[in-house]
Amino acid sequence: MNIAFWSNVRHQSGVTSGVALMSVLWAELFVEEVAVTSNHICNYGLIRRLQGGTEYEERTAKKAYNYILGEPEYFRMLYGEKLRIPLFLNDSLSYVPMEGDGVELFGTNGLSGINNRKRREEFLFIDTACGYGQCSQKILEEAELTVVMFPDSRESIDEFFQSESPLAENSFFILGNVPREAVCRPSYLTKRYGIPEERIGLIPYNSGFEQAMKDGTTIAYITGNMYCSKRNSAYHWIYSAKKTVKRLREYVIKRRGLCGEYERASEKEYDGE
Repeated sequence: MNIAFWSNVRHQSGVTSGVALMSVLWAELFVEEVAVTSNHICNYGLIRRLQGGTEYEERTAKKAYNYILGEPEYFRMLYGEKLRIPLFLNDSLSYVPMEGDGVELFGTNGLSGINNRKRREEFLFIDTACGYGQCSQKILEEAELTVVMFPDSRESIDEFFQSESPLAENSFFILGNVPREAVCRPSYLTKRYGIPEERIGLIPYNSGFEQAMKDGTTIAYITGNMYCSKRNSAYHWIYSAKKTVKRLREYVIKRRGLCGEYERASEKEYDGE
């Protein structure tokens, strides 16, 4: 299933960090295969944020993708010549480089270049950032679900809904990088725009997580605080994030009409205090 993450505001909503956080939590809590990818290049690429991969490793992976684009060995694991980079949890989470090497990597092909190269049971989280180009728009059109991320700004939310975007109807919404003294709460989307509570999540701002994203220790930081005590400064952040990913997954199941299919005996107990 293709899930595209997008925002209508640049550098404020935390789209890339949202993809990183939701994917690690999804793979860890639900023990389901998740792949992450991005259709753009930035100074701190997605893989480098997750596990500290170098620019060389990222570009090598992209060259490998171009080289074996038409071959069936999609899950080749030879490091430096592979199409995906396993990240952790017995390959439950992996990074999939996209074809190309431009600002928007897919060209105008949307998701057609990867749909037949991922496992059916795999969830592909796509970081489109604040993409308004033809590539990103095509990905948003083709994705089975879009996650729209908003900053702590009523103006940004109002602008999105007043534009009558087609994404408003069935998307899942996340308020990202929300400070403790927030201007906007999930209730704003519910009361003003009638968005059901089950389609809204929240990711509080956390300075430790922000630093981990810069240092390339994101996976270690998330898993290290997964079950931290309430006295830990990361508790509020990880509790809200786990609540959000659980709600996102429930909405995915509801959207696909597959209630029960993803419920697995191996699923770890969710701390829903």
